[in-house]
Amino acid sequence: MKQLITSLFIILMMTIVPFCTSAEDKGDPFDRGITNRTFIPKGQWLIGATINYSEHMNDNYSFLVLNQWDGRGHNFGVSPFFGYFIKDNFAIGGRFTYQKSSLEIDQLHLDLGDDINLSIEGLSQLSQTFYTSFYIRNYISLGKSNRFGLFNEVGISYGYGQTKNKSNGDHAEDIRGIFTTTNELNIGLSPGMVAFVNNNLALEVKMDVIGFNYKHVDQNENQINTGSRRTSSANFDLDIFSLNIGLSLFI
Repeated sequence: MKQLITSLFIILMMTIVPFCTSAEDKGDPFDRGITNRTFIPKGQWLIGATINYSEHMNDNYSFLVLNQWDGRGHNFGVSPFFGYFIKDNFAIGGRFTYQKSSLEIDQLHLDLGDDINLSIEGLSQLSQTFYTSFYIRNYISLGKSNRFGLFNEVGISYGYGQTKNKSNGDHAEDIRGIFTTTNELNIGLSPGMVAFVNNNLALEVKMDVIGFNYKHVDQNENQINTGSRRTSSANFDLDIFSLNIGLSLFI
């Protein structure tokens, strides 16, 4: 609970502070010369998307403790988003995300040393996850430039996913199937940078920095055994695996 309260407080302060400062405060004995410039005007729409895809195929591949790895897999994700600027440099919007991944292991041997060896054969996994998000963004220009700027995004999202795991055996009774459903809630802060290619098209990069995650997982094995798991976590770090690069259209 302390992690949740701390994360929410930091996110709230980092969102509110930029709107509570003003270089025109006459009572301030020191003026840094920071002025609020209109980088993106009120009334504009923001439309964009991020897409990622990766795949791998392994044929008798070995790496560290992994030996004789035969298998394949892929990851795909698409995330269209939109926003509307209700005031200069400040937008609210939504995002929809779809992620799909698959993994098939025909055989894999793990050599852990001291005569400890594990073997995996006939394992497959398929998962799909859907996210819906609401976010707010505030922008600032880099100096007097109208081409480069920074933004700070605070968002809340809900995700629902399904995963199917299957392991084969030598006999029909050895086949094992596990079906998993996941519900999760995410709250996070993501700073980023935007660079305009022309007046309407921009390239943007953002990374998750602060976040809170709550996840509930329900599991069903062979339509007989059931189980569940709940997890919650808060983080404050630079996660390079959360780096997103996409194109945005301002109209």
